[in-house]
This record gives sequence, structure tokens and C-alpha cells, in this order.
Amino acid sequence: MMNMTSYYDFSGQKFGYPLSLSINSFDRHIFSRQNSLELSYVLQGEYQIVTEKLTSKLSKGELVMIAPGDIHLISHKKDGVILTIHIDFDRMTSALSGNSNEAFSTMIVTNQAYDQLKNKISGILKLIRQENYNLYTLNAYMMDILSIASQVSFSMSSLPLQDEAHKNYMQAILYIDSHYNENLTLGDVADTLSFSLSYTSKLFKKFTGITFIKYLNSVRIRASLEDLLEGIKNISEISDECGMPNSKAYTEAFKEIYGISPSNYRKRFKKNFAPTVEKEMKLHDFDSILEEFINEEETIYEDEKCKITLNAEHIKLETEEDIKISNKGKRIQIVL
Repeated sequence: MMNMTSYYDFSGQKFGYPLSLSINSFDRHIFSRQNSLELSYVLQGEYQIVTEKLTSKLSKGELVMIAPGDIHLISHKKDGVILTIHIDFDRMTSALSGNSNEAFSTMIVTNQAYDQLKNKISGILKLIRQENYNLYTLNAYMMDILSIASQVSFSMSSLPLQDEAHKNYMQAILYIDSHYNENLTLGDVADTLSFSLSYTSKLFKKFTGITFIKYLNSVRIRASLEDLLEGIKNISEISDECGMPNSKAYTEAFKEIYGISPSNYRKRFKKNFAPTVEKEMKLHDFDSILEEFINEEETIYEDEKCKITLNAEHIKLETEEDIKISNKGKRIQIVL
């Protein structure tokens, strides 16, 4: 389901802002689909990414981009810590976001776009580590990420794996994603997709490590969170609308995933805007695994003829003639 250890959360939903950033080692076994661009960078260990078109292992230093509307799962494999950025188009006007569903592609990012996106993520981390930061600067980083991500060309990393079991599994997942709020059984999924009952059951065990019913309950709980946190509908109404047989079954499934009852989850969210705020860490607590971002040179200007980068110690100018400029105190030394 979702086992929580230490995490950091800069959540835009707390104040209606489009950008959210989190660092965590959560272990998720259910697919998500949202109207946001997602960038996930592996800080430590290993993860697995599964989408409708792509299945791959993610190791330390790899960056995956998930397009808006794409169903996906990123699961913890080994000692994993992952940094995730969401840019939520529902919190932007259409004049700013355009047609976001056609502007991006799901892929493992490589080559020049990898360096560019990593550089912008570095800028965001450095900015929000400050107690007071400029919102307009944060906006600039966010829009730069969208600009770079929308221009990433098709790469071999985005090609689907031609695996029959993966293809069949995704058919089952997509069917559940469309029918989870109905009285759905494993037999219904198997019959609709012309699979045997035992084969369908094995697909879930192989790809998620949990049973069909636990997966279905997780999808229903995930779908109910917005209504739950909105605080208008009661638990019985929410459980009925998400497809659970009754409020008791909904509460039991919710507690299995989150460790607390849905009513307490709602209360904690209203109070702290986070269900487990007592475990939340400060961004500085992650400095050891964020070292490459914190110390990474930030590109402050770049065109076809020159590139200017900046870090805590120096400014560097690279041109076609390979001129380097080092900033030493108040003097700027040109090294040829």
C-alpha cells in the first residue's frame, strides 16, 4: 500500500499554488492518474516505473517524466528515496497552461534535457531552503521546467516494452481505473478481458505484490481522498460513491493503508494540511542526499555561443574559445 517513513513536503495544495515538491521513501502499489506534470528523480536506491507504455527499473540519478493524464505507478524497490515535483494544471488558468494533455510525453529523461531539468530542480531546492524566498523566482523556475519538458523530443527511453504479461496487466489496470466505483469482482475483470481467473490473479501478484481486492480497495480509497478532505460529504456517502460495499469496509481499508481512520485523517488534514505531520522533516535534514543538487552549478544564461554558470564559490563562463571566469572575492579573474 503506502508505508511512510521520513519525508519532506512542500505542498502547493495548502495555498492553491501549482507546484508541489516532496522527498520520501513511500512504498506505493496503486496506480495514479492526475492532471499534472510529474518529475521524479531517484536520490537513493532503486524504484520501478510502470505505465501503459513503459516499464523500467529506476536507479540513483535517473529522472522520469510522467505526462498529465497518464496512468502510472512508481514503486519502491531497494532502500529508495525519491524526489518528486508536480506541476498541477488545474491550479493554472487555461491561458497559462494551454493544452497540457498534448504538450508532454512520458519517458525516462536523458541527454541535454536531463541536465537542464536537473538544473532547474536544483534552483527550486536552493530557493525553498531559504526562510524567505521570492515567489516570482519560484514561478520562473516552474515555467522553465514546463518549457524544457514540453520540448523534449521522442527518445528510445520512451519506447514501450513488448511484454505480453505487462500488456495484459495494463489492460486489467485500465479497466479497474474506469470501473472501480461499480460492484467489481476479479471474475468481472477476467471475463471482460477474456483471461482466466487464475491468470488474472497472478498478474496482480506479479506486478503489484498484493491481491486484486487489496488493489481495488486502494484505488477506491485514493479516489475518495478529495471528497474526504473537502469535508462536505459524510463517510457513508463517500464510501458508497467510491464503490465500497459499506462505510465499515471503507474505514477498515482506509486504516490498513494510512494507519488511521478516515475521520481522523480528515481532522489532521484540516489542522496541519498533512496526515502525518509529526514525521515530517525539514529540507535541511536531507542535505546529505541532496548534496549534488545543493552544490550543482546553476545555469544563469545560455545560448549557442556561451554559457554562464554559478555555484556557491564561482562564476564560470564557457564560450566557443573555452574562456573560463572564476570569481575570487571581489575580483573576477579571466583564465585562458
